[in-house]
Amino acid sequence: MEVGARSETGYVREENQDRMSGSRVTLGHLYIVADGMGGHKGGAFAADLTVYGLQLHVDKAPADSSVKEVIQAAFKDTNEIVYRRAHSGDPTIEGMGSTAVLLLISGRVARVAHVGDSRAYLYRKGRLKQLTTDHTIVQKMVQAGILKPKEAVDHPNSNVLDRAIGNKPSVEVDISNELPLNDGDAILLCSDGLSGYIADPEIKSVLRSQAAVQEIPDRLVELALQKGGKDNVTVQFIQYGTRKEAQSIKAKALGRKNSVSAPKPWRPLSQAAVAFVLGAAISAAVFYGYLQVVESDFRKNESGLRTELDNKKESLGKAETELANTSTWLNQVQKE
Repeated sequence: MEVGARSETGYVREENQDRMSGSRVTLGHLYIVADGMGGHKGGAFAADLTVYGLQLHVDKAPADSSVKEVIQAAFKDTNEIVYRRAHSGDPTIEGMGSTAVLLLISGRVARVAHVGDSRAYLYRKGRLKQLTTDHTIVQKMVQAGILKPKEAVDHPNSNVLDRAIGNKPSVEVDISNELPLNDGDAILLCSDGLSGYIADPEIKSVLRSQAAVQEIPDRLVELALQKGGKDNVTVQFIQYGTRKEAQSIKAKALGRKNSVSAPKPWRPLSQAAVAFVLGAAISAAVFYGYLQVVESDFRKNESGLRTELDNKKESLGKAETELANTSTWLNQVQKE
């Protein structure tokens, strides 16, 4: 596989709150794009937690796990973490949330999962197919027949989400069926900074250009910026197939360029290692912060279980005392 990626802040926003990552995990190759929102610094933090949460949960899954169940659990647990942090009383992150689109390629089969309006597309033999359905109020209106698809494009509420990670105690995630992949297939992941400004025919035109893998996200991001750059824009382009030599993956984020090497086909990597992290760099402080949140939740659960156990022991002790008293009383009655 070859991968190209790029993430830009745009010309209006002060901060890039998009995040993306790609890694080799036990179950295959994992790619994620997240678009954070809310609070002074909440959007970036929510996207950080989302990417790390999903990545860590999928990475620790045994090789014989059910892929669908692993993805479901990853979104469930990650949503709980983001929700608790968003409602922790910290005004700088209050109300934060994030979208997420996840791609897991296991051998020749892919699965896509998403929450929000970050999208996944399949490009096959010159045709572009959207694999996800936006979780927005406007999209619901289209599905209900209230709006026509053309009317939804410029609707003032087109970007209002009806589902996001961290907004509610639980979240419903859409997980695709298994998608068999053919050599030459490509999958595009993006935030709404691309799909909200560049129409599908324009995206398909770029993909049909036969440009180099890294040129695809570069061209798409540039098109979005030419439309005004009003939002953060993030694109990952995954070309399925094998190559004889490792290729250079260039990631542009926040105006900086980084380059790392893609793994050679089928070359095993350390399961604990992240092959590459794309988009704005996630700081070690955020990573450890995530672990502390998880540990804190575990400690709370552990404390609750211990308290419950102590209460049951106390109740059992009282019951044993009462039983002993009853037994003594019966003995006295029998003697009389």
